[in-house]
Amino acid sequence: MSSLKPHISSFDKSYVSSNTKHYKLYIELSNNGLKQTVFDTQNNTFIGFEAYQFSDIHNDYSLVEPLKEVIANNLIYENEFEAIFIALVNNRSTLVPNAIFKADKLESFHQFNFTKQEEDQFFSDQLINLSAHNIYSIPDFITDLFSNLKNVKFKHFSSALIESSLLHAKKEKALSLIQVHILPSSFQIIAIKNQKLELYNSFLYQSSEDFIYYLLFILDQLDVNNEEASILLTGHVEKNSVIYSILYKYIKTLTFGKRPENLKFSYIFEETPQHFHNALFNQFLCE
Repeated sequence: MSSLKPHISSFDKSYVSSNTKHYKLYIELSNNGLKQTVFDTQNNTFIGFEAYQFSDIHNDYSLVEPLKEVIANNLIYENEFEAIFIALVNNRSTLVPNAIFKADKLESFHQFNFTKQEEDQFFSDQLINLSAHNIYSIPDFITDLFSNLKNVKFKHFSSALIESSLLHAKKEKALSLIQVHILPSSFQIIAIKNQKLELYNSFLYQSSEDFIYYLLFILDQLDVNNEEASILLTGHVEKNSVIYSILYKYIKTLTFGKRPENLKFSYIFEETPQHFHNALFNQFLCE
């Protein structure tokens, strides 16, 4: 049986495996696959990118075998990095204001919105641009797979999305901002009003009809007229996609997000649309 191979693997000619103590490795893990990027801290440049596609993933435990295979066969994990950040993509996260946050009460906060699972391990990300912590759970059978790697830190991918959206609204001096981050089977919506987070939510979808139904429902709840709405798109969506077509049918003002402007990107990303991998490239905001 052949090992699982990345469908994208591209590295700048400056990448040197013996220099990884000066690199950071950012990983985004979802039921659809794993993607990772290498960041050179000496030059503030992203210099590597790989992506794996997973199939037949029906629950978190289904991730174990493909993850084992990736970690065992990809030589990148034999190197010691300055830090490895692993962001999990799921909808099991809760924002808790700093005023009531307690580090020893993560499980209790999490159970306000989610049923506890036996394998849950609880984590929190302190958000810089929002007076809140993002509390989430990761199954222990997932964290255990990375236990042999050094300098590993877990994050929730929504933390990077929220932080980058708040920064974008501040930079643009936007009175309101609606960002929709699109993944192959889920999408996230972030609404910011007067520089403050009004809403973050995540939805699973199986068809473009599901997608637009949930999105229009949320806009209605926010009292936003979809014909007047302006939406910032990030994630895996292109103008020739079915998702974009149905979006444009209902919402006329659509713009694509861009990469972090204060960081540099290798020539290997020249063919990659600017709005792709937004949460992955913004993980640095949550360190």
